[in-house]
Amino acid sequence: MRKYRRVMIIVVIVAAVALLIARMPSGFSTDLSRVGDDVVTVVLVHDHNFVASMEMLADVNRVRDEFEPEVEFLVADPNHPNGRAFIERHGLQVITLYVFDAAGNLRAERPQQGDIDSLRRFLEDHTR
Repeated sequence: MRKYRRVMIIVVIVAAVALLIARMPSGFSTDLSRVGDDVVTVVLVHDHNFVASMEMLADVNRVRDEFEPEVEFLVADPNHPNGRAFIERHGLQVITLYVFDAAGNLRAERPQQGDIDSLRRFLEDHTR
C-alpha cells in the first residue's frame, strides 16, 4: 500500500510539472532572416541586461497570442552577432518595438512606454 501511494504521488507531481510546462509561453525566435517573408513582423530589440527591456518583453509576451499567427514576433539581441548586424543595418534602438510589413519595410516603432492597453492599440494600429 505504501509503495502504491508513493507511485501515485510521483505520477501526480510529474503530471503537474508537465501541465505547467505545456502552459508556458513559447520563446521568441531570433531568426531575423524571416523579416520580409510575406508576413507582418514585430521585432523587439531586447537586451537582457536591462530591467526595462525584460519588462517590455513580458508585456509583448502577454499580448502576442492575440496577433499570432497573422503577425510574427521576433527578438533582435544586440549581444548576439546576428542581432547586432540587424540592428545596425536598420538603425534600431534598444528597448524598442518595430513593425515591419510583409515586404520587410519598417512601418512603425514604439519605445518602451505606457501600459498593456497602449501596447495592444499600437499593435492593432500597425499590424492589421
